[in-house]
Parts: sequence; C-alpha cells; structure tokens
Amino acid sequence: MLFKSRISIIKSLGLRYSSLYAPEFIFSNENVKKTVAKFASLKPIRMIAHQPNKRAGVLIPLCVVDGKVALLYTLRAANLKSHRGQVSFPGGMQDVSDKNLEETALRETEEELGIKEHDIEIWGSGNVIVTKRETCVTPVIGRIKGNFDMDSLKVNPSEVEEVFTVFLEDLCKPENIGYTQFRGGFTSMPVFTGGKLRIWGLTAVMTYRLLSSLLPQKAYCHAIKYITPVKNKQSRL
Repeated sequence: MLFKSRISIIKSLGLRYSSLYAPEFIFSNENVKKTVAKFASLKPIRMIAHQPNKRAGVLIPLCVVDGKVALLYTLRAANLKSHRGQVSFPGGMQDVSDKNLEETALRETEEELGIKEHDIEIWGSGNVIVTKRETCVTPVIGRIKGNFDMDSLKVNPSEVEEVFTVFLEDLCKPENIGYTQFRGGFTSMPVFTGGKLRIWGLTAVMTYRLLSSLLPQKAYCHAIKYITPVKNKQSRL
C-alpha cells in the first residue's frame, strides 16, 4: 500500500512538472505578460564597446508540434556571406522600408520560410545584443498560430538549408544543456544539444534568455559558469 502511494505521488509530481511546458500554461495570458516583461527587462549584451549602425531583427518563434510547445530553428545556407552553416532563428538586417525591427523580423521570416505576418502573433521585443560583427540585434518573441506544419513552409534554399523544431521540454533537460567558453573569452555561452543540431553562439544566448523568461525556475534552471582565463607568466632567467 505504501509502495503504491509513493508511485502515485511521483506520477502526480511528474504531471505537474510536465504541465509547465504545456500550451495551456505557456500561452496563458498571465504567462505571456510575465514573459514579455521579464524578457524586456534583461540587460543589453555588448560584445564591443561602441554602438554599431547596422541593425537586425530576429524572430524567436514558438510553435505547437504534436500538441507540445517547441522552438523553431533554421540552418543557414552554406553560400551565405556570414554565419553560413550555423543554426539560427529567422531574421536579418533592417530594411529602409521596415517601420521597426519587429517588422524586420516578420519580413525576414516570410522571406526565409514563407510564413505570413498574419500567421505570427508578436509578443514583444528584448534589449539589443551588440555582436562582434558590429550589429545591434533585437530579439523578438513570436508565436506561430495554430498547429505547426513543416510541410506548409516555403523554404528559401538560397538562405535556409534546413528547418527543425525542438520541444521546450527537451531544451530544458539537464543532460541537454551546458556552456562553453572560448580561450580568452570575456564570458561563458550556453549550449543546447537536445535537438537535431547543436545550438550555440548568439542563437543559444537568445534561447537561454527566452527560456529563462518563459518558464519558472523549477522547469528551467541553466547555470552558466565562468572560468577566469589563466594568464601565462614568463619566468625570468
């Protein structure tokens, strides 16, 4: 009897834990408001000191696949001049015709994947990330309406080589999250390995910030350590 009670408790806890990733919770009005407010309050990230003139808008697309909430990623085409062959979110440089960077993110998403503006519900934007390539990147959270169908996409092969989704629950599993620090790096960067391809760099940073804003700590807790680089001291002869 005691054994059965323990099993019931474990199942109950598992059900409550899984419900934190469910569409009903993720897309509730209360959680959307909380997510937007927290995401917008995160400090800007600056990899260089000065303010670049180039601006880009990137969409972080939430979607529902087989009844589960996921994030949509792309693999950039190998022929592109920058970030070729890297996992990315849809987005690109601001055009003179764009009213704002949210519009930039929507336009680029349609150009890359064929998803229309009216099929995306924009939640809000975060603070800029100033990259080493001298670009101010504004991340925009958006939800692809309805149930996501990969076959309905009209992928632009000149920009996108592949499209894939990763469930939130898989992104948050401890065995699928880590961090990396390049030699001489000023900070450590998150890494996600729960999907078809390894997610790192700027895309991983935006994923980390989104998950930290979207989910409570008991559903997502990703500790990123920073190791102070060791300076070699030449011994005097």
